[in-house]
Amino acid sequence: MPRRSTGAVLLLAMSALVSPATADEQKSPVVPVQQKSVGADGVERLVVDFAKTVTLPRPASTVIIGNTGIAQASLSDDRTVILTGKTPGSTNLIVIDRDGAEVANLILDVVAGSGRLVTVHQGLRRATFTCGRRCDPVLLVGDDADHFNATASQIAARNGFSAPAPNNQQ
Repeated sequence: MPRRSTGAVLLLAMSALVSPATADEQKSPVVPVQQKSVGADGVERLVVDFAKTVTLPRPASTVIIGNTGIAQASLSDDRTVILTGKTPGSTNLIVIDRDGAEVANLILDVVAGSGRLVTVHQGLRRATFTCGRRCDPVLLVGDDADHFNATASQIAARNGFSAPAPNNQQ
């Protein structure tokens, strides 16, 4: 496919984008967590790159994520866990108290925020963009390696600009 048609495909994809962020992407309600493992009832849905809080039924001291490549978790205080989806997939979260007793055991299902994503297919190649007033590339597992690596490199460079300056002054 000629290079100029990529822009046309992207423009067409952008013009088809009509759905604003869903309420689930904007703010999820705080849901109390069951004390024991509860199978399907113990599933938390996360959206990639969005944070969500979960209120625990009793104080906790440690959070454990099965696969930190899929989700991230931290304790804001002893009863609040902050969860962030990192890439689509499923993993588990175990929360324990100071005595080693289980406070919560959840399955985390992380999904892409499809309401804002546009996927452009060019033959076997795929590239994903987040679109609002304009479209910007995003990192999504399964995208073409060139697109993914270029986007990752640009994100790393941008993050380098915002890193604190080293304190070499004495």
